Amino acid sequence: MSSLYGSDAIGGVVNIITKKATDSWHGSLSTTYIAQQQDDAGDTSKYAASLSGPLSEQLLVKLYGAADRRTADAEDINNSGRAGTPYRKNTSANGELTWLINDDHDLNLNLDASRRNHDDFVLRRDAASLTHRGYYSFGDSQVSLQFDETRNLDGTIGGQNNPNKANKANTWTAQGRINLPIGDSRLSLGGEWKQEELEDAANLSGAPGSATYGQDPTTEVQTQAAFVEYEVPIFDNLSLTLGNRFDNHENFGGHNSPRAYLVWHSTDHLSFKGGWAKAFRAPTLLQNSDNWGSASCGSATVGCYIVGSTELEPEVSTSRELAMLLSYDSWDASLTVFRNDLKDMIDIDSRTRDPVVAPTYPNFVGFLPDGRPIFAYQNIDKVRTQGVEASLNMQLGSNLRAQFNYSYLDAENLSAGAPHDLSHKPEHSANAALDWNATEHLALNVSARYTGTQYTSVSTRGNTVKEAYTIYDMGGHYRVGESLTLGAGVLNLFDKQIENEHWGDFNEDRRQVYASVEYQF
Repeated sequence: MSSLYGSDAIGGVVNIITKKATDSWHGSLSTTYIAQQQDDAGDTSKYAASLSGPLSEQLLVKLYGAADRRTADAEDINNSGRAGTPYRKNTSANGELTWLINDDHDLNLNLDASRRNHDDFVLRRDAASLTHRGYYSFGDSQVSLQFDETRNLDGTIGGQNNPNKANKANTWTAQGRINLPIGDSRLSLGGEWKQEELEDAANLSGAPGSATYGQDPTTEVQTQAAFVEYEVPIFDNLSLTLGNRFDNHENFGGHNSPRAYLVWHSTDHLSFKGGWAKAFRAPTLLQNSDNWGSASCGSATVGCYIVGSTELEPEVSTSRELAMLLSYDSWDASLTVFRNDLKDMIDIDSRTRDPVVAPTYPNFVGFLPDGRPIFAYQNIDKVRTQGVEASLNMQLGSNLRAQFNYSYLDAENLSAGAPHDLSHKPEHSANAALDWNATEHLALNVSARYTGTQYTSVSTRGNTVKEAYTIYDMGGHYRVGESLTLGAGVLNLFDKQIENEHWGDFNEDRRQVYASVEYQF
């Protein structure tokens, strides 16, 4: 989808469409508590509230707020020698005002604020957008102006207070799009302008001990883009979509992201889809700045240090997929074959705290005065991911539904030398779920999540392997009257214990019990 969404869409797009403000008053209150069976693991509590309705016939408002908190795991959970999940507290609030100017025009103002505290490192984010939608005899349009700021209130090193502004500290985005029906076809045209600025006195100051340390804690970049998409029916049951986006990046010049996609409805029940696309992703402000650096490898004193690089090239991918879809009244299924060839993948996984082994890494650049090895972001010449995705959804009677999906992934680094696997890319993964509407008020569910064998570290010293495992969950909810819903369940039902064996990995929570209450009005 980079033909529409540009640099950020190289790995795909998740399009989240929130509920619009309503013309009558509605709201909800909810809370959830998750208790760990394991004494040295932290419990979680969540709260949320929403309200939506009309201030007048033409003015609608929508408000939302949420908070969640997890207490910290014990410092040496499971006697593993590695820290568990730290203390975490998140709060967020969102307000949206919609002005229905007339039947053909509306204006939407959205304000968003959040505060994230992870292990006493606090990030605060504020965002705003103003969007106009118009509907005309020749088509429709959407024009928006967006602002996004993230502030790091404490810095990134434990025991120190270095307030700074984090990556994408100030981002201004202006974009517009117009859709033009042309007979049975549709033409979409649009453009985007983006300005990103970053000020980070703690991390954007050069390597500690260097001659230029602390001299210039700012960086910025600007991009412009234009895109076009044309959807045309070739026959009644065959349609073609063609598109292209041209991005002009201040540091990397112009890049095209074309795509072509076919959809063929062979019968009422059988469809085929297939397409080809190219995309690019520019390095972030931090990745592309040799003035940026941060502690890594699990420690700010005896770990390693990572820095940006002006020598980075943008990632460029070529993707192909072919899918078959079957759909009947009581079941549907799909099978998709895909391949992605990625050139110049931006990577920082190649690093170690070991000062003896560090110089053997291709992105090793030297040592800090305190002896910690320094590694720079690098491009991996060629990476290929290919595989198969399959899904099956079945309605088993009037009140029972089953869902399955499976993925096979072959992900390899094809750069110089023998091909080798990538970390955190399991070859096999699958999910299964069973939903049972036991009565008019009671619904129950059970699910399973399988994660195949994967590498959590790939290095010249050998690979760290995490064995395959399956996590089972079960739960349900009971509706009391029209407004109140009670929920309960068990996560990791059989208490599967998965511990990290590498500083870049994570623990799976052991058995947890949860309860929830939601009131709608």
